[in-house]
Amino acid sequence: MNPESNLSVRKKKKRLPLKTVYYRSFSCFIVIPILVVLLVSLLILNQQFKKQAIETIEHAQETVLAELKSDIDIMSMRLSHMIYTNNNEILNYASGTDTGEPGQKYLYRQKLAQAGNLALEPVKDIISAGFYMKSGRDYYIKNEINRSSEQVRSAGWYQAAQERPNTVCVGFYDTKDLNDLFQGGRRDMLVLVFALAPDVTTDCSQKVEMVALYQSTDAAQRILESNAGYRAGKNKLGLTQIVNEDGELVYSTLDHEEGGAGPYPSAGDACVRTPLEFNDTVWYIESYISPFRLTADFWSVAAMVLGAAVLILCLAGFYSRYFLHSVVNPIEEVSGGLKQVEEGNLEVHITPSGQYEIRTMIHAFNAMTRRLKALIAEYEQRVKNVEKSPADYLEALVTGAMSPEEVNRMSGEFFMERYVLLYFRIETDRNVESNLRTDYRKLVQSFEHNPRFASRCVLYPKNSREFYGFYRITEEDYEPGLTGMLRQLQSGAVREYGAHLAVCIGRETFGCAGFTEQLRQVSEKICLRHLEGADALISLQGHQEEADELLVLSRSYEKLAAALYTADEKNMVQERDRLFEELNGQTQEEARRRIYAAVVAIGNHFSQDNSSFLEVFGQPCNYLDKIGRMDDLRSLKLWMTNYFAWIMDYSASRLRVTQTDVILKAKRYIADYCEDADLSLARVAEYVGLNEKYFTNRFTRETGETFSTYLTGLRMQKARELLKTTSFKVYEIAEMSGYRNVEHFNRMFKKINKMTPAQYRKTM
Repeated sequence: MNPESNLSVRKKKKRLPLKTVYYRSFSCFIVIPILVVLLVSLLILNQQFKKQAIETIEHAQETVLAELKSDIDIMSMRLSHMIYTNNNEILNYASGTDTGEPGQKYLYRQKLAQAGNLALEPVKDIISAGFYMKSGRDYYIKNEINRSSEQVRSAGWYQAAQERPNTVCVGFYDTKDLNDLFQGGRRDMLVLVFALAPDVTTDCSQKVEMVALYQSTDAAQRILESNAGYRAGKNKLGLTQIVNEDGELVYSTLDHEEGGAGPYPSAGDACVRTPLEFNDTVWYIESYISPFRLTADFWSVAAMVLGAAVLILCLAGFYSRYFLHSVVNPIEEVSGGLKQVEEGNLEVHITPSGQYEIRTMIHAFNAMTRRLKALIAEYEQRVKNVEKSPADYLEALVTGAMSPEEVNRMSGEFFMERYVLLYFRIETDRNVESNLRTDYRKLVQSFEHNPRFASRCVLYPKNSREFYGFYRITEEDYEPGLTGMLRQLQSGAVREYGAHLAVCIGRETFGCAGFTEQLRQVSEKICLRHLEGADALISLQGHQEEADELLVLSRSYEKLAAALYTADEKNMVQERDRLFEELNGQTQEEARRRIYAAVVAIGNHFSQDNSSFLEVFGQPCNYLDKIGRMDDLRSLKLWMTNYFAWIMDYSASRLRVTQTDVILKAKRYIADYCEDADLSLARVAEYVGLNEKYFTNRFTRETGETFSTYLTGLRMQKARELLKTTSFKVYEIAEMSGYRNVEHFNRMFKKINKMTPAQYRKTM
C-alpha cells in the first residue's frame, strides 16, 4: 500500500463518527474477551466444583470417622481401666454374682452396680455394661440388652474376644426398630460393643467369660441426618453407610427405608470411601452420589451469570456515551468536592452541570455542606453544656481514666448511695460464640427489659464476653431482689441467645474509698464460676475470706492444670500423685477443699484461650454438688482419676488437631509409645521433623531433662502403676514398660525408686 493510501485510510478513520469508533473498540477489546474468558472460566470452575464437592463429602466422612475413632479409643481405654483398676475389683464382684445363694448374689450385685457406676463416670452415651459368666448367667448394669444369651455368645465380636484374651475387640449392632436392642432405644442407632475376655491372670476365679460395654455413637445420628438431607435435596453429601472389609453392612439407614433393596439408587452413582482401621479390623465409610447432582446447580447459575453478563455489556454499550457526557464529568466534580469535605473544608461549592438529576444532586450537595456546618457548630455547643452520664463515669473508673475521688468530686450523686459491684462473664460453646461476639450488644440491651436492672444498674462492657455492673442499693434487705434479677437475666440469656451468664457479686460498699478494692475482688473471684457451672452466682458478701483462701490454694495446682491442658502425661501423673499424697491424712472437708482448688486451677488454665468446660464435658457441671456428695477419700480419688483421664483425652484430641509446638507433639508421641522397647531419640526426632542433635538440645532446654531421663521416668511410672494394680509377673511388667531385659529393668527400677520391684509391690 502506497503512502497516499495510508494517509487516506487514516483520514477516513478520523472522520468516522465517535459512536462507531466507540462501539468497534468496545466490541473488540471488552465484549469478546470477556465472553471468552467467562466461558473458559465456567468450564474450569465446573471441574473445580466437582472436586470441591468430593472433598466436602470426604470431609464429612472424616468427621464421622473422627467420632467413631474417638469413641473406640475412649471406650477401649475405659473398659480396660474398669477391669484392671483397684486390683480387678469389678471382676471380683462380677464373679461373686455367679452363685445360687440369693443373699450373696444380691450383695455382690449391689457392690458391682456401685463400683461399675463409679467407673463409668462421667457417663457419655454408655447404654449398658454386660458381664457374661461361663456358667451361662448374664448380668447387666444400666440397661438390659434385648438379645438372648445364645445370640450374644454367637456374635462375631464375642467369638473374636474369646480368641484373643485380655484384648479389647469391637462389635456393632444396627437397631432397626424402637427398643430393638434395649428398652428406650431409638430406630437407626449404631451401638458399638467393646468386649474383653479376661484370662486367669486377670480373673483368678475363672468365672467371668466376657465383659462388654455397649455405647451409642453420635456418628449414626450424623449419617441419618445427612442421608435425610440428601434425599430432601438439602445437601450434596450423598447416601452414606458403613461396611466392613467383607462388604457386610455395619450401619445403614437405606436398608431400613428400602427393605434392603440396595446401597444406592442407581448403578451410575459415584462412590467415595474412607477407611477406618482399628486393631485388625477395617471398616469403610461409603457415600454414593449422583454425578448430575454435583454440578446441576452450577450450570443453572452459570447460565444466569452468562446471560446477565451479556445483558450488562449491551446496556453498557448503549448508555456509555450518555454517561461519558452527562454523568461522569459532573460526578467527578462531586467526588472532588467530597474529598475536600473529608479533609475538613466545608466552604466548597460546585457549579451545577449535566442532566437534571445530576444538577439536583449537586444542589443537594451544596445544601448538605451548609447544613453540616450548622450541625457541627450546634453539636460542639451541646457537648460543652452536657455532663457525663453514670455509664460514662463507670467506664472511666474501670478503665482507670478517672479515680474514684475524681468522680466523687465531679458528681457527688454517683457514690451517694450504697452499692454492689457485679462482674458478668459469658460462657458459650463454639457454635454460638462467633454469632454472640458480633451481637453481644443485643444481649446487653435485653438486660434493660428487666425493670429492676433498668432502674438500679449501670453496665460497662469490657469486651464481648465480660461486663462490669454498678448496682445501687435502695432497700435494707437487697440480696433477694438482686439474686432474683440476676437469675432472670441468666434464664433470658440462655433462652434467647444460647449463652450462659456467670456473675460475681461484690460486697456491699458505700462511698468512693472501697470501689477500687471491690473492683479487684470481683475481677479475681469470677474464676470460682468453674465450681458452680456455667450459670454461677458467686457472692462475696460474708464469704470473701473463704474465696481468698481457695484462690491462693488453687495457685499450688497450676502445674497440674498446665499438664492436663497440654496432655503432658508424665507431669500430670506426678502432680496427681502429689495431690493424692496431700489428701492422705486430711479431713473429708479439707480434702474436698483441695479438690475444689484443683478444679479452679484447671478451669483458669482452660479459660486463658477462651476454652470452656462446656466443650470438655459437653454440659455444665456443678462440682460443689458432685464432689460434696462423695463421703469417703477413696471415692474422691477414683472420681479425680476419671476426671483427669477425661480431660487428658480431650486435650490430646485437641492437640492432635491444632498442635504446632514440636515439644508438646514429641511428649505425646513418647507417652503413646513408651512401652515400645525400640523407641529411640532418632525416631522421635524424625516424627516431629527435626534434626536429631537440634531436637535433643531443644528438648533438654525446654523440659529441663534429657530425652533418656524423660522416657525412663514415663516407663517407671507405668511400671509402678502395674505393680500396684495388677498381679503380673515382674518380667511381664518389664516387657509392658518397654524393657526387653528384666535384669536391666530391675537395676533401673532400684536406682530410681531405691527398692526392687518386689519390695515396692509389698509396700503397696
